[in-house]
Amino acid sequence: MSGAIAAIIITIWFYKSALATGKNPVTSALLGLTVYFTAALIWTLAVTPGLRDTIAHEPSFLLGMVVRHAYAVVGFTCAAWVKHKHFASAQE
Repeated sequence: MSGAIAAIIITIWFYKSALATGKNPVTSALLGLTVYFTAALIWTLAVTPGLRDTIAHEPSFLLGMVVRHAYAVVGFTCAAWVKHKHFASAQE
């Protein structure tokens, strides 16, 4: 659920930023969504299995929260970095 909410927020964020800077809003929104899902997928496939194994051996509430929601944070962070780079040229 947190991943879907983050994806919607990122799409709207990129769309509105594109409107404000004069870039194509649909292309920018798709760029943000693609970056978010790619980063989240890579995190889920590369890092999450190791974390799940750790939780199986040492249960912890905090680590459980990290495993469940870290992909959304990583995806959002990558999308924010790409947004900064993508719209930096339009603001100059």
